[in-house]
Amino acid sequence: MSTQSSTSAVFGRVVARTGAGLWRHRGGVLLALALSAACVGYTAFSGVSLGQPLALGAASPTSSDCADTAMAAIADKSPTAAQRAYQCMDPSFQQRVPEQTFIQQLQAQALPNVSTVSRVGDYRSQTTGGEMVYYAVDANGQSVGYIVYLGQTGKVLRIE
Repeated sequence: MSTQSSTSAVFGRVVARTGAGLWRHRGGVLLALALSAACVGYTAFSGVSLGQPLALGAASPTSSDCADTAMAAIADKSPTAAQRAYQCMDPSFQQRVPEQTFIQQLQAQALPNVSTVSRVGDYRSQTTGGEMVYYAVDANGQSVGYIVYLGQTGKVLRIE
């Protein structure tokens, strides 16, 4: 006994069985769709940026936030990047540390051969209004993590 089926008949049967299976599990399918839509909506409207590379040397206080500017100065040894980062420091820091001293310290601590700076995530405190921004820096085949603490005004309080 031999039964031959055409391609369209097999395809039609697969579609019918898939539809019946989805109908039997419609609650789970609807839940998965709702969760997926919620995740996409949260990511689209919350400004979450996961692992976006930071363009070195392109950050400035007017075109980016101060956390990106400070990290660009750590990765870039140029005096202009350090000057932009100093402008992003909190006024209380600027009163304690002169700009020239800040630039010298930053250039002495700059990482050699930085290949990538990625903004990994951020956390905004609802009570204080401050923010912590997390970075991953790849240099010389090693990865280093940094946390930039921002005050309510968006200025850098400290970097760890």
